[in-house]
Amino acid sequence: MPLFLRIKILIMDVRYYFNSVDFSAFYNSGHLSWKYSLGAVVEKSSLALTKENIHKLNIAIVGVPFDSRKEDTYSPQATDKIRAELYQLAKFNSKINIADFGNLKPASSIKGNYQALRDIVDYFNELKIVTVVIGGSQDLSIGICEAFKGDPYFSYSTIDAFLDVKKAKEPFDSFNYLSRLFNNQPQLFQFNLIGFQSHYLALENLSKIKSICEHIRLGNLRDNVILAEPVLRNTDFLSFDINSIKHSEAPGSCRITPNGLRSEEACQLAKFAGLSGRLKVFGLFDVFEENDRENLTVNLAAQLIWYFLEGFINRDADKPDSNENNIIYQVEVDNVDKAIVFFKNTVSNRWWLQIETSEKRKLYFGCSEKEYEQASNNEIPELWLKYIQKIDVHLK
Repeated sequence: MPLFLRIKILIMDVRYYFNSVDFSAFYNSGHLSWKYSLGAVVEKSSLALTKENIHKLNIAIVGVPFDSRKEDTYSPQATDKIRAELYQLAKFNSKINIADFGNLKPASSIKGNYQALRDIVDYFNELKIVTVVIGGSQDLSIGICEAFKGDPYFSYSTIDAFLDVKKAKEPFDSFNYLSRLFNNQPQLFQFNLIGFQSHYLALENLSKIKSICEHIRLGNLRDNVILAEPVLRNTDFLSFDINSIKHSEAPGSCRITPNGLRSEEACQLAKFAGLSGRLKVFGLFDVFEENDRENLTVNLAAQLIWYFLEGFINRDADKPDSNENNIIYQVEVDNVDKAIVFFKNTVSNRWWLQIETSEKRKLYFGCSEKEYEQASNNEIPELWLKYIQKIDVHLK
């Protein structure tokens, strides 16, 4: 973030950029007493928030209710309904400091909305505050990704049934926003598409992506949802498209998909994202409340956020760069100059790869036991090779 803008936000108070939340609208509207609800916890933290204590926050919730597909892009209905359902859910037993800043005030243009979101996320990143974004159309992800432009190892993941790229000359919107993202950030280190449906995808489009890619198709994910855990552990920003969920379980969406994630699988993925110690932004997009039935989709969207928060609370202190609770394996593989180094945490049972750059910097990437087994069988793990090759390109 430019210094002048950082100073401006600090002086004016970041809350100036938002329309605040009226928590009284949520009192006595759920099945729980308000004092036992998540809303009561968030209300208390939000009301106690000042410029001086904002750095003590763990999580900032922001509504970004802009839909690029509509003539009037400001569309707060879905965002506000999700918030209303979220705050009726149960509070957590563990202490967590969450504030809801409200809905971001609209700028004079779509580009202005992206820039405002970029600056807000950048600001929270500097304070090490995790941001939960309630969208809005998924093209808002562009603004969030711009906040990471200075990070050479930025990893972006999206849970989506589709690869949202342009098919031909067509107006820009959330159905083709990735084309602009790849054009704006050609050096994107890693991009992962989770839950895609093969019948909606031209595999040639996937092969054109220059980033490290760990894509997971829906069928494989359904067979073993744990496949997504190390991918999300390596993610800085997760953009969750509600269209990835089958239409019968999320009718309030923009695309009718008879297949898709089940609600339980979607909540598990949200929890994995919360557990990721690297993840800084969780965004939920494309809830189209006009198509919803009996608030089914906004209820599910609220539960996705709740499970993300539960994952965050249970983040453990996996530190692969520490000897504490780690077993180190150095595996010799033919045609590899140095041993491939793995770490296994004995508490979480999670695996990590250690890669040392030519500048002697040690980087750590989440992996699974599969990579260790490949190396033990004298095979070069594909994931390790991808990282080695991409890091070499970055450092040239």
